[in-house]
Amino acid sequence: MFDVDITYQSLSEYLNAIRELIQEATDYQWVVAEIAKIDADKNGHYWIDLVEKKDDQIIAQCGAVLWRSNVETIQNFFLKTGIELQKGIKILFLAKATFHEKYGFKLSIIRIDPSFTLGEMALKRKEVIERLTREGLIDKNKLIELPLVIQKIAIVSSESAAGYEDFLKILKENKHGFKFYIKLFDAYVQGESAVNSLINALERCMLEIKNFDVVVMIRGGGSVVDLQCFNDYELARNIALMPIPVLTGIGHTRDETVADYVAWQSFKTPSELAKFIVDKAFSYDSKIDYLGKMILHRSESIIKMEISKNQSIKERFKTSTQNCIERLNGKINLKLNEIYNSVLKKLHSQQENIYSLRHELNKSINRCFKIQEVNLSNINNKIRIKVVEHVNNGNFKLQSYIKNLKVSIKNILMIKDMKIERIREKLYLLSPENILKRGYSITYLNGKVLKNSEDVSVGHEVQIQLYKGKIAGKVITKEEDIGESKLF
Repeated sequence: MFDVDITYQSLSEYLNAIRELIQEATDYQWVVAEIAKIDADKNGHYWIDLVEKKDDQIIAQCGAVLWRSNVETIQNFFLKTGIELQKGIKILFLAKATFHEKYGFKLSIIRIDPSFTLGEMALKRKEVIERLTREGLIDKNKLIELPLVIQKIAIVSSESAAGYEDFLKILKENKHGFKFYIKLFDAYVQGESAVNSLINALERCMLEIKNFDVVVMIRGGGSVVDLQCFNDYELARNIALMPIPVLTGIGHTRDETVADYVAWQSFKTPSELAKFIVDKAFSYDSKIDYLGKMILHRSESIIKMEISKNQSIKERFKTSTQNCIERLNGKINLKLNEIYNSVLKKLHSQQENIYSLRHELNKSINRCFKIQEVNLSNINNKIRIKVVEHVNNGNFKLQSYIKNLKVSIKNILMIKDMKIERIREKLYLLSPENILKRGYSITYLNGKVLKNSEDVSVGHEVQIQLYKGKIAGKVITKEEDIGESKLF
């Protein structure tokens, strides 16, 4: 039976005593905890579940409330950090332990320090960067050579992301008409599953890595918390170890994420990244055009130079031959003058004995003349041989230069003919008549070429140009084409 002598209290009395005890024994304290859950009720009060973790295991937890009278602290937190209070972030808050007979134990929060949350995120980001630096991964991807032209692009992003659509639009609608091969490796770019999803996308990309020039990781911006997945160590490590350059356009204007640090290059927005790829292709195309013009100009200069050299050689050979003949004639005349003067000298010196020595003189003169005739004949023969050698050597060199010049000109003309023929073939294949001949047609609306079904309405009259002849018709139905046009 029930003992009437036992002293007892009602539950409300007992809990009320505990409430008074807690209120007397506690005061406001600064506390650090992680938000596990946060909800706002219809009255504007915020109910928060707080936890403390160690090695990803919860070692402490309790509920907290932020009454509507103090709700401006949440607004102040957002204004200073750009972050909404949400699951997964750590906060430093001023609170007091409270107890209610009906609702139990809770912490009553009156203030939140925004700088602590920002510092906590920055500290984690700094620790990841330092670890990657120690492991030699921070600049590893930057050491890979970027292709001169980026044409085959692997995209790691969410198909629904606005940044992805902006990126595709700039690439596909570039004014230069460049074509790019693009493949999307779909992944979550925010939330709890984002890190594993992004890493999985990179691993799938690795299986086809030989098919791509670069990997592009893009997102359409977001809050600091939304971008926390891009500060993850494992994700950054996978980016650093990619065997081809990784370009990021995550879409933020504040501090760089760790993914930006380890990437080959980062861009503030996906649009800037797309413009970089288009501009790089245009730069390469311009260099090709410039080199083509330089080759043509250089070829023309070489031809002119060779013609000028050959003309100069011909003139020098002609002048050299004339000078040689003139020198030989001078030597002959000099020799004849010397002989003549010698004879006269001897005649004068022997004049007194001329009569007595006439017979001997005649013999001596005849002998001298014969000797001089032989000498003159030898000199003439040497002159003739020398002239012939010079002429033959000159003709051989001239023929050799002419032959080399003809071969050079023939090769240059042959190359130009081949280029002209290839251009002629391309022009023929791209000519409207040839396209119409293969079964295509051109549709006109009011004299203008009709390219998009959005530009015509049911009932409009159109004209159709065939390879042979024209036909007129009226639009009965039309079908809008959403996305990239596909003919077959």
